[in-house]
Amino acid sequence: MKQTVKKLFALVLLVQLIFSPMIALAQQPFGSSLYSSPSNSYSSFNQQNKQPAMPGYGMPLDTYFTDSMGNILMYVNVLGEVYESGQHIIRQDADISTVLSLVGGPTDDANLEKAKLMRYKPDEDGTQIYEIDLETYFEEGDRSQFVELKPNDTLLIPEDKSLDTNDVLRIAGLLVSVASVIAIASN
Repeated sequence: MKQTVKKLFALVLLVQLIFSPMIALAQQPFGSSLYSSPSNSYSSFNQQNKQPAMPGYGMPLDTYFTDSMGNILMYVNVLGEVYESGQHIIRQDADISTVLSLVGGPTDDANLEKAKLMRYKPDEDGTQIYEIDLETYFEEGDRSQFVELKPNDTLLIPEDKSLDTNDVLRIAGLLVSVASVIAIASN
């Protein structure tokens, strides 16, 4: 009788060991905010609060344009771990903090130390990608790493790939299961 209970217990632990990783993977979100649709960001630009289409097919993407009030505007793209990724209309004098405000800020999964600003065309010195540590900005208010935005720049905020508490607990549970199966099998 004791052997049957031990074998049943070992079988249950073995099933848990096999199916736990599959269940954990199934619970991970499959979607990515990198491909979310553009949002309405410059609401005073259009009274219906709808963002207009790109200005004419003949207009280059790296140009400024104006609204009916004479504000000089440009398009910028925001991708990655923000609440409203997509293409946004901003004023020419806006900086990265303004863009972050328009997109609702970074999500909890954002890796703020590895943000990048990518130019549509390289600068005069040939630089096309700037790495920006937004963590320093959020902790100290330091804007010294901010780069002047130009039309059709892309701000990319990647996902933080470090382990969170749930991942650690899942791994610990699997290790305990393996140890239990080994202990039961050796008796």
